[in-house]
Amino acid sequence: MKIKKLAQNTILITLNSGKTILIDPGKYNIDIDKYTIGSFPSADVIFITHKHADHYDLEILKAMLLKKDSIIFTNKEINGILTREGIVSKVVSIGDDISEDGFIAKIIRTDHVVRDETIINFGIVFAADSSSFYHSSDTRYIDPSLLPNYTKTDVLFVPISNRGVVMGIDDALVFASELKPNLIIPMHYDSPKDKDRVNPIEFKTKAGNLGLKVQILSFGEEITL
Repeated sequence: MKIKKLAQNTILITLNSGKTILIDPGKYNIDIDKYTIGSFPSADVIFITHKHADHYDLEILKAMLLKKDSIIFTNKEINGILTREGIVSKVVSIGDDISEDGFIAKIIRTDHVVRDETIINFGIVFAADSSSFYHSSDTRYIDPSLLPNYTKTDVLFVPISNRGVVMGIDDALVFASELKPNLIIPMHYDSPKDKDRVNPIEFKTKAGNLGLKVQILSFGEEITL
């Protein structure tokens, strides 16, 4: 399995079979030298966790679908928007299990509140190619004891920018310390609001002091599990 970071929270997974899965086709801080809307990669399966622009951009999605018919999984809110656009998608809810050729996905609850609005959102746990990872999407701290045990995965993607809408560095450290993944990849720190305020190196250093391994991915960077 290969994992590539495309934008702030946009992750492309390539299975050993060649099947591709893309999480959150968003535009926030997309590296335009590598991925313009027209050159954004297609994917066999697309997950859209919620409506915010760094997770969902309609024009990027349409450009992807021009290249390949994708299976889209999303929440009921985005499903309604896509239906009006003539785009077919499947609604998933917290606690759902998804079994597709080559992978299993489980839908995990989040706590994402922006300006007093509770955002319809979900995280995802994937299992494929003898590896597992947890993409928490945008969420404030949730006590891991209240989450399913299978959130203890090989790799954890976790937000670190805080601002009251997602976990900050310290919350993410507590969260990761309790889940104990083999590798942590921080996300949600590249936006104009955060890039001069949140330093992923600080997160990596503090995590290392706790015996946790962190890898910071730049846009377009890919790792193999």
